[in-house]
Amino acid sequence: MNQYCLTGLLLVLGVVLHVEWATAKPPNKMPDQLPSFLKVCHRNAPDLDTCVRESYEELRPRLIEGIPELYIPAMEPLVVPQVKMDQDSGAIYLHSVYRNVKVTGISKHTVNELRLEPSKLKFILSLTFPKLHMESDYSIKGKIMMMPLLGDGHCNVDLVNITMRTELIGQEYKKNGANFLKINTVKVKYELSDVHIHLDNLFNGDKALGDRMNEFLNENWKALAEEVRPLMTKALVDILRASVDKLFASFSYDDLLPK
Repeated sequence: MNQYCLTGLLLVLGVVLHVEWATAKPPNKMPDQLPSFLKVCHRNAPDLDTCVRESYEELRPRLIEGIPELYIPAMEPLVVPQVKMDQDSGAIYLHSVYRNVKVTGISKHTVNELRLEPSKLKFILSLTFPKLHMESDYSIKGKIMMMPLLGDGHCNVDLVNITMRTELIGQEYKKNGANFLKINTVKVKYELSDVHIHLDNLFNGDKALGDRMNEFLNENWKALAEEVRPLMTKALVDILRASVDKLFASFSYDDLLPK
């Protein structure tokens, strides 16, 4: 049954990593135009990918404190008040809540690939995070294979060398006489090198059982991570779609990437 504790933690981490646009507080009013500090690139320029990379690097110092004009919150640390997850399929019934989620290390990423293909309305981004640390208060209650599972305490998760590649494919549509984009296809792949997990107060504070559970999770994280990969990938796709739709609904395609 231990694998589902790891499922919850990995899903929370996935939510946090890609929740930036979704949780950002919007400006007091909808912006009339892109912020002046954003370097705008032209979709037909021969050096488009170079321009986009330069534009991103110029924004990077602002990412730490957030860019509300683009719906991006502060990244160091990235704080999410609460994430709830419920699962009820087959022999699994699980309710989990993660509160005061805090993630550090997001801003220290490396851009492996940043590529735009305007003719296909395709956007590709690959990032590597050397180390991410997550802390939160958690509460888990449910049954797995008719066996009770209970935990309520504090958790710490460290992930090492996480590489995430995202591919977005959009479709143009007209709104108020302007061309806008809606993302139709989202593809996400991720790999990680190492994971360390510690959950306090498992099994009503039974230290022996809790220590064995933490040991099991850390010794078997690779197999467990593979088992939850489909669920994790679907969660990331859903979150990314909602996140980028907010940005593309606020600014026209011609504003974001003029001809």
